[in-house]
Amino acid sequence: MTPPRPEAPSHARVLDFATRTAALLERAARTAAAEAPGEDRPAGAADGARRVRSEAARAAGGAASLVVVGEKKRGKSSTINSLVGVWDLLPVDADVATGVHVVVRHGERPRAEAFLLPGAGAGTAAPDGAAPDAAPPPQPIPLERIAEYAAVDPVTGRPHRLDVHHVEVELPVPLLAAGLELVDTPGVGGLVSGHARLALAALENADALVFVVDGSSELTRSELDFLARATERTAETVFVLTKTDSHDAWPAVLERNRELLARHAPRHAGAPWFPVSNRARRDAADAAGAGRLQEAAELLDESGFEPLDALLRRRIAARGAELRLANVVHVALAALAAPLADQELGLRSLQQDPTLAAEVERAEEALRLLQPDSAQWRRVLTTGARDLKNTLQLGFRRSLNDVRQQGEAKIATSEPAALAEEFPAELEAQVEAVWVQLDNAARRGLAVLEERVRRECATVLDAGRTDAGGRGAELAVVEDGAVLHAERGVALPEMVLSTHRDGGALGVIENVIPSVGTAATFGTVVALVTSSVLLPAVAGYAMLAVLTRRRRQRAELGRVRGDATRHLNRVLTELSTEIPAQITAHVDELTDRLAVALDRAIADERLRLERQLADHRRNLATEAADLAAARDRARRRIGSLTTLRDEGIALAHALGVTPADPSDPAASDPDRS
Repeated sequence: MTPPRPEAPSHARVLDFATRTAALLERAARTAAAEAPGEDRPAGAADGARRVRSEAARAAGGAASLVVVGEKKRGKSSTINSLVGVWDLLPVDADVATGVHVVVRHGERPRAEAFLLPGAGAGTAAPDGAAPDAAPPPQPIPLERIAEYAAVDPVTGRPHRLDVHHVEVELPVPLLAAGLELVDTPGVGGLVSGHARLALAALENADALVFVVDGSSELTRSELDFLARATERTAETVFVLTKTDSHDAWPAVLERNRELLARHAPRHAGAPWFPVSNRARRDAADAAGAGRLQEAAELLDESGFEPLDALLRRRIAARGAELRLANVVHVALAALAAPLADQELGLRSLQQDPTLAAEVERAEEALRLLQPDSAQWRRVLTTGARDLKNTLQLGFRRSLNDVRQQGEAKIATSEPAALAEEFPAELEAQVEAVWVQLDNAARRGLAVLEERVRRECATVLDAGRTDAGGRGAELAVVEDGAVLHAERGVALPEMVLSTHRDGGALGVIENVIPSVGTAATFGTVVALVTSSVLLPAVAGYAMLAVLTRRRRQRAELGRVRGDATRHLNRVLTELSTEIPAQITAHVDELTDRLAVALDRAIADERLRLERQLADHRRNLATEAADLAAARDRARRRIGSLTTLRDEGIALAHALGVTPADPSDPAASDPDRS
């Protein structure tokens, strides 16, 4: 029988463990420097302490990410406003949609920043050390102006600000303080177009999907298709049914939606549904503010937001916090492994173990095999980098083919006015989604390649020491920002609309003459049927007008479709020209950094072994009695490290995580939990 899992440790307890671990490692680093001043020693303990403090800081400030998705005009932004209790935070007008991602997270005071595209700050000085084409620093904006930076123009369907990549908002509200961040996805287009691709790409880095529909009608085909495609992107889905105060038939709609999910997206069939009224939620807040507490309680219950709020806190925020705490413990245990192994080896030397010198010499010999240019790990890195570039290039070409197919379908089925207004924005969303997907694929591929290379070295480089010298340094390279930058995906060329002059005598002749023959024939037929003189003339004129209008409409449709097709071809040609070279350059750069980091790790390990062997030979030449004090110090250090390690193992078990075996090559992987 499996023993019951212990109660999960508190946030404060885990962070206290991390603080004590980092402090002990820092003391160990200072002691090592004091005992051998002037020696060039690998900074394993100091690096371990920095990684532990960094992971603890992320756990203290991190939050579970909820990506909020829905078709336009479903109440998506209103629901976010209701959840955070700021009613005019995001634009909710019927004809206004969100045009960029808006991230809403916890902060000590209300504030908002617009993150601009690279090159958007032209004319301003770049920060010291920044590349000339780097993205400018975030621009603080008043909360009441978020719509100006984040919304699309209701007439053109394009963002008000073409230089904004996304907006981040901080609010001191309880739900966000519980460990949640809400991501409002762009509202341009529908889920059948670029919006769907962008939302799916965002889900790859999300903890949960909040899918918003309204109570007026059942799930649409495009919504069901999106949910079917989202199956593998997120482990948690929550459905919110809005506008229950406006649609009395919402219970029947809800039941129908459950049936549709069971048939078309069964992975989401068991997900919870929350019928809500944003209007009642706001009225409840107004009543509470006016002191009408009984009325406020009734309205809040009617709004349906309390159960939704409770689930988001209990199931998603708490689970995300627990996973982050588990990562803290895992990183701390990995950081403790190297100094503990060093102290245990040092104690063996102080005890004058006669077998230790031979072990160290064998390790040095194995280490020498990793240094030549022909070493196996270098071949694995070169081959893996080539395969990764090929995989990313193929994925990129397939994504562009998908964009082309969806664009051509949009061009073939849209009316001229809608096509001219909506197509550029939808294409921008699709291309930005390609960038996000490409970046995610590059991250995953680089992580797999890194692990393969590290395994080639793991038989020689101790897992903890590899982590100290190589893994941590490489991870900082990949995690500092996007692997592939998305400026070309969101700064596309404008769609050029052609013009056609219909005025003047020639324009009239061009439009009218081709229809005269058909109209005259129609008038003749009417005359034969009716034997009337006036009626055939009226009928012929009416037919002429209809045919002329239809001809103009066909000409307009052909013109707009031609403009859209040329725009699509231009965008895809530019991307297919520029991006393959950028993929190659970025993968080459990051694999070069990985090679440098591993070379440094190998050099550090060789230095450590040389020092260890010299220390051991010196100890062998010393009288045993003279080493007693040093042995006592080593035992005390081992005791302190072992006590912390055992505490960490107990915390890991309580968090439901199997602690890594220090002998496991992947034991030092800070992403593993």
